[in-house]
Amino acid sequence: MCKVIAIANQKGGVGKTTTTSNLGIGLAQEGKKVLLIDADPQANATRFYGISEDANTIACIMDGLADDPYDCIYCTAHEGVDIVPSDISLITADIASVSKGVGAGRLRDFLDVIDEDARTSGEATAYDVVLIDCPPSFTAASVAAIAASDDVIIPVKVDAFSVSGMRELLTQISGVRGICPGIRTAGILVTMWHNSPAVVQGEALLRDSGVPVFRTVIRRSDKVDESTFARQPLNEYSRYSSAGRDYRALVVEYLEGAGV
Repeated sequence: MCKVIAIANQKGGVGKTTTTSNLGIGLAQEGKKVLLIDADPQANATRFYGISEDANTIACIMDGLADDPYDCIYCTAHEGVDIVPSDISLITADIASVSKGVGAGRLRDFLDVIDEDARTSGEATAYDVVLIDCPPSFTAASVAAIAASDDVIIPVKVDAFSVSGMRELLTQISGVRGICPGIRTAGILVTMWHNSPAVVQGEALLRDSGVPVFRTVIRRSDKVDESTFARQPLNEYSRYSSAGRDYRALVVEYLEGAGV
């Protein structure tokens, strides 16, 4: 079975999409076959990878309309990385899922189908790693993402709002864990780190919180914003920038502890 990782925080602007994209590229460069799932109706990951606006999206999966799951999977320009795109229609699919009381298991079912097909064709799994870029809210899609996941990585910018969003998410993960007990909080990932007293003190508090925190922190860098405008991962746009080096260190740290 593939390793499924949700990248989540209830606060926006903490680097979820940046982390999903750069972690995915980094894992692919380590020889892993990666599927990114954009579960955010803002569709930033979808735009980053230049997927057409008329593509089949995760909304088809959440609505139960994807007769052939492969119709929702698209190749990217990066070897070893495929994507299930998103768009604004995911909001409607979320509302329908809630009103019908369905949807929480559909993402897991989708992944099970493509894994079963891979085993039938003689492969161990369709993908080594699935990364899910979650929305900054608790929606049917985010519940489905967490329920489908083995690990949850929580990017946190060290400020009161982001830390509050982290705590809310931990409560929600605990609730989903009631029906999916195998979900692991892989760790808090400190993003946009810079050497100021508030950030240093905040990081220390996080490390004393009892929740796992990655050794690696992602330093604040203008190259991150520039790379999103260029639609290039940091490994290509600015490989030796501080954030580029940090994301490579994160890949190594995750692989050391995750058994992928």
